[in-house]
Amino acid sequence: MKSYLRLLFVSVISFFLVIQVSAQDTDTIAVKKSSFVVGLKYLSNNVYLGRIDSANIMYLVPSIGYAHKSGLHIGASLAYQLDAGLNKIDAIALEGGYDFKIGSKFSGGLSVEKYFFDMNSISLNSMTDLGVGSNFAYDFDIVTLNASAGLGFNEKVDVITEIGITKSFEFGKFAVEPVIKLFAGTQNYYNQYLKAGKSHLSGNKGHGKGSTAAKGKSGMTTTTTTAGTVAATYTVAAASAYKVLDYELSIPIAYTFQNLKFDLVPTYAIPVNAATILSSTGAVVKEAISNRFILQVGATYTFK
Repeated sequence: MKSYLRLLFVSVISFFLVIQVSAQDTDTIAVKKSSFVVGLKYLSNNVYLGRIDSANIMYLVPSIGYAHKSGLHIGASLAYQLDAGLNKIDAIALEGGYDFKIGSKFSGGLSVEKYFFDMNSISLNSMTDLGVGSNFAYDFDIVTLNASAGLGFNEKVDVITEIGITKSFEFGKFAVEPVIKLFAGTQNYYNQYLKAGKSHLSGNKGHGKGSTAAKGKSGMTTTTTTAGTVAATYTVAAASAYKVLDYELSIPIAYTFQNLKFDLVPTYAIPVNAATILSSTGAVVKEAISNRFILQVGATYTFK
């Protein structure tokens, strides 16, 4: 698995460098002006790959960013959790990357994100410290094909990929862009989440307190304790197996007025292939998954 990850990462970097050189040689980088962007969005539920563990997580997310005309960009965001009796800063993210466009059909980018989650966060991806990714898109006129691949670093590395098709329709200042996506990857992040005692399996009722977790040598188990007594050890079967995790249907709607843009993004997530969780008591538990509707509402202002 480690050799596969190294090969994937080197391939992505190499492809990106080839594309970057080509873009510079043909002088077709699409970004013409540098800009500074501030934004604010509301997220009704922080669903990760179609999944949550035990409770909805509503976020209010302010963000800032700067995009240079060369295609380089940096940004920062803060996720403030909106929950009765538990309002708090749940996560801070820093990101940087490079976007490019070749001709009028092909575009892509490479990005790096560093995450700082609250230790009691119940977000399923809260054990991920760093993410690197690449994304590519090709416009076939009828539809646009999008693809991305990324690595999420926690105790063990996760591979997450996405493929989707979209079509944009413009009506004056409005734009509507229906999207169908498929996500596939590994679930080492869930192993780590269990081991940290954040899951409802460990007695967490949705407020991130959890229980004490004992770290196994393999990093694949979690031990739930109550008053110092070991109750159960949980193992996610084949957490490093690559499989389809989620389908998503979305219809983003945008309204642009001069430098101000409003976004409404309703999404329906359909998770599949629930993980099998093995208990030291002999019980076999299936990961709890169900279809979910997520609403994102946001606004951004661009200073050019």
